[in-house]
Amino acid sequence: MESLEKPTKSKFMLYGMPRLSTSIVLMIIDFVILNLYIEVYAIPGILGGIATMTGKLSIAASQFLIGWLSDKTKTKYGRRKPYMFLWAPVVMFSFIFALLPTVFMENPGVMSIFIWILIWDAAFQFSYGALTTPYQSWVAEQFEVQDRSQASAFQNLFGFLGTGIGVVFTFLVIPPFIDNFIATRTIDLSFTLILVLIGALVVVLYYICAFILPVEKIEGAQMHFIEDVKEIIKDTNFMRVCLLQGIAFLAWGMVTPTLFGFVTDVLNFSGTNLYIAAGVLFLSVITFLFTWKKLIDIKGKKTTISIIFLAAVVILPFSLIVLLPGEIPFLIAILYILGVAACLGGWYLFPYIWYADLAEDAERRSGSTGRKAGLYAGFPNILLNIFQAIALLITGPLLADTPLIEGKTYTWGYALWGVWCSAVLLVGYIYIKKYIQLDFDWEKEPRT
Repeated sequence: MESLEKPTKSKFMLYGMPRLSTSIVLMIIDFVILNLYIEVYAIPGILGGIATMTGKLSIAASQFLIGWLSDKTKTKYGRRKPYMFLWAPVVMFSFIFALLPTVFMENPGVMSIFIWILIWDAAFQFSYGALTTPYQSWVAEQFEVQDRSQASAFQNLFGFLGTGIGVVFTFLVIPPFIDNFIATRTIDLSFTLILVLIGALVVVLYYICAFILPVEKIEGAQMHFIEDVKEIIKDTNFMRVCLLQGIAFLAWGMVTPTLFGFVTDVLNFSGTNLYIAAGVLFLSVITFLFTWKKLIDIKGKKTTISIIFLAAVVILPFSLIVLLPGEIPFLIAILYILGVAACLGGWYLFPYIWYADLAEDAERRSGSTGRKAGLYAGFPNILLNIFQAIALLITGPLLADTPLIEGKTYTWGYALWGVWCSAVLLVGYIYIKKYIQLDFDWEKEPRT
């Protein structure tokens, strides 16, 4: 098997930078459906939920289907580039259409608005999955196994930068737009131009990446849908990793949406304190992305992910600090956020590493000539979306429907969420130690 040259820092950055744009648009559109369409366009919450659910089903379908299709694609531009060229503009246009319904419809009714977001969010989510799955699968072909953790770290670095920009946009730009729209029933031209530029950034960054990075040397695999699904289900270690990711997401899927409310509603951070907390969270996640990457180089992937899970098992139950009498000390709160962010940084680093490694391991064991990295990246999302829905289903009642803590303005859910996540991740830790293989003998082969 022909090896790749040792990548330069510029190649890592070039590969990672498209995540900046797709993280921005995903953050914005999820916020818009939950807030703009329900609060401003007044569609019932149940219809907003249906639209969201349809979108998530669309992304699950495209991640699996397009990942599989990209594996079997054979063109002079390789397997992954054609999908990046095709779907980046679709992401851009569906993003713009989803966020600007009244630019295209005059005085729409509730059902018209609902049908509009149902169609365009589904189009956005499907095209998002169709764009990002081949792109993320590409790590298996652009980088040797020794370099994938660093490639994943750069990809996540740009992803978190994009999420940060998306958060700033949703909290600083969208609220004034909402107020202006309610008052005038017209969309500000500058807001429209900003959305167009954000959408165009997706095309620009993915096209730059696709144009400059070389065509992969691995040829398209011989693919047969039913046989491929049967084969991947028979890959015991891969299926165990998929189950691990699903189980773990019952915890990790709760951490991110809960943490914002924990900081603002429970810790009562606002103004300068809120900015400090956000900065600590952001910088900690990014810093630990590369810290965990170095630990992978020293200890290996299984040991590192085990340490991440064990650290989370210990740190997360300190959500019980909300039971302390009086106001929670600022330093204690910041230290807790720092610890949670460190664990999140480790978790976010892993999925695209092990998808690529497991695909290569399957190729080596079978003796085939085409790596099925797209199938290995897309298939887990079927199970993952089920566990994601369960995690969100648990989060709402836990935070909103549990009794208020005596003398506090928030519920027992804000004390117990960390305990729940810790218990789930303890199960995940034991599962990793007993059933998961993430380090392979062929990784020790020298680069040729």
